[in-house]
Amino acid sequence: MIQRRVVIRLLVSLVAWGPIARRASAAMLADDTRMLAVAGAVLPSEIGRAGREQAVEQFLRWLRDYRPDAELDHEYGSSKLSRTPPSPARKYAAHLDDLDRRSGGDFAAASLTVQQFAITAALVDAGVQDLPARPDGGHVAADLMAHFFNGSTANDLAHRRSIGRFDCRGLEQSERRPTSMAKP
Repeated sequence: MIQRRVVIRLLVSLVAWGPIARRASAAMLADDTRMLAVAGAVLPSEIGRAGREQAVEQFLRWLRDYRPDAELDHEYGSSKLSRTPPSPARKYAAHLDDLDRRSGGDFAAASLTVQQFAITAALVDAGVQDLPARPDGGHVAADLMAHFFNGSTANDLAHRRSIGRFDCRGLEQSERRPTSMAKP
């Protein structure tokens, strides 16, 4: 029979190791050069290098903060709660290595055309047909696009207005039209 102290020690050690495991999965994406190259190939050129860097940084932050097996809200019409799957980051190192192979050895140094061809072929081979609602590990390029295009920056860019989709403007500003964005 397991003693209560053993169970408590086990639970405390699992809680203590959780952040380390999350950092380890995010460390697989520490290769900023390849991630920035993927962003340059799949994200709109209008956002520029600074926008791509910001998109990659936000994506990596989302991965660092990802909690596997976290409780999610129930689906519409169901009382059963669902849970988050394992971190999608565990597959990304292999995806980035595959992109290197498909582009002749160095994805980041390849031309934009070669990069886009390599990503297209990788997405087809991975069976990715639509962007997921949230990163799911199907492919690092699709997950980066899903994270970006479901975010506030892409929404503002599409409407050419500073809407701030996930920001609260307050009631006093709710009647005002969002300000126009400068054209790139």
